Amino acid sequence: MKGWQMYSKIQALKAQGFSMRQVTRILRVSRNTIKKYWDMDPETYAATYKSANRQTTLKAYESIVLSWLQTYPCMTAAQVRDWLAENYHLDAVERTVRYFVARIREEHGISKHSEPQREYEAVEELPMGYQLQLDFGQKNVFDVNRNRYITLYFIVFTLSHSRYKWGVFQDRPFMSVDLVRALYGCFSYIGGMPRQLVYDQDSIIVVSENGGDIIHTQAFTAFLAETKIDVRVCRKSDPESKGLIEASVKFVKGNFVQNRKYTGIETWNQSFEKWLVRTGNKKEHGTTKRRPMDAFAEEQIHLLPLYGVAPAEIAEEMSRTVRPDNTVWYSMNRYAVPPGTYSKTKEVLLTIEGDKLLITDRLGELIDTHDICYEKGRLLKFERHRRKKSEKIMTRMEDTIALLGEEFRGYLGIIVEQKPRYVKEQFDIVINACKKFGRETVIEAMSYCQSLELYSANDLYSASEMMNCNAPVQVQPNRLPVENERYHIPVQARPLSVYADVAAGIGVAQ
Repeated sequence: MKGWQMYSKIQALKAQGFSMRQVTRILRVSRNTIKKYWDMDPETYAATYKSANRQTTLKAYESIVLSWLQTYPCMTAAQVRDWLAENYHLDAVERTVRYFVARIREEHGISKHSEPQREYEAVEELPMGYQLQLDFGQKNVFDVNRNRYITLYFIVFTLSHSRYKWGVFQDRPFMSVDLVRALYGCFSYIGGMPRQLVYDQDSIIVVSENGGDIIHTQAFTAFLAETKIDVRVCRKSDPESKGLIEASVKFVKGNFVQNRKYTGIETWNQSFEKWLVRTGNKKEHGTTKRRPMDAFAEEQIHLLPLYGVAPAEIAEEMSRTVRPDNTVWYSMNRYAVPPGTYSKTKEVLLTIEGDKLLITDRLGELIDTHDICYEKGRLLKFERHRRKKSEKIMTRMEDTIALLGEEFRGYLGIIVEQKPRYVKEQFDIVINACKKFGRETVIEAMSYCQSLELYSANDLYSASEMMNCNAPVQVQPNRLPVENERYHIPVQARPLSVYADVAAGIGVAQ
């Protein structure tokens, strides 16, 4: 029985009052088929039937589409539709083409991945006490106190030989100073220090890859100088090179964090340390087939003693993005930095020393220093942070005089005084007048304008235009400057007798 016949019979029996179960018995088809058509209106069925007809139309092009997919496995359904329209003027519905392409891929085993898959090889086990890997993670958890979800941030450390883990959570993103504290906390927990530290190019650790000569952040550089530990930085977009720690982050998220309710950061970290003892370091590892705690008991004696001690205080260091107006936010206030500091990727570090706010770049070079303001909503700005507009104007004037000649200095100087906001536009009009009418004509027009005290580039342009045409000069004094004005409306010239008549009340000038 064809689809439209099935639909018609089901709707007819339904109209006669038969139930869905009775119709199933009468037509001897599955209940799912009856349910499919039971509440379907004629318009919906017509659209479905039309779509099926489109699939039938596409079958005529199946061999062509198959050849395309075999030649270009990464070809998308959208591109197939475009090629059909381009080469065969076939206007097919996007969803229909998508289903059509998916069926061909499935029937012929054509994968969409055209690039060769990366090959992996097993990594030999590292010696005991040699390497410690670290990575960051974050996860949304439900805060029962605030009755909403919040984001928790964490760092996980894993010894490469024993897979022994430690970590710490906090309710704000990690900064360099937080990482240093966590490292000392990890060394204290495992009772020693490895020979090598492995991490990726996170911005709180690495400032620049620098062709292999890694540049680290200021706080992390101080830590390396203190501990003398060796480091290895993973390449960008290459998480496989530290798959061990990636697995640890995933394990923490899925086994400890998932579905756990948050009541406070201290309670959370206490629960995490208990989880490490109970599960994290006790559960048998899938690769080594040993419990990390057992393997660590053998590895611990191979750790190095910690060089140096954790400083009592680590200078608080915060990362900030410079705003387009060359300011940075700190404690609800804006602190200005020198003009030109801003760029789309410009980041600076804020360090608090007493009552001073130090703003440095990622390499530790000092940019500016401010007294900390304990009010709110203030802009802290020095005179040196202001743009020196007068210098810029004078530079533009000297450049224009160098182009036109010293004869223009006096006239342009008065324009600068009277129209400082429109200097660029005014100078451009004078330059265009010289280009169009000649320098000598403009100088003559300038003398005329000075005699009438008309110090406007538009008046000068009009006077130059009239002199160039050997016509009487008609100018419009006291006109407001118009930005980028290039069009000049000629003013009708009237005899003086007309104005005399108006003044005497004889008539009105027409």
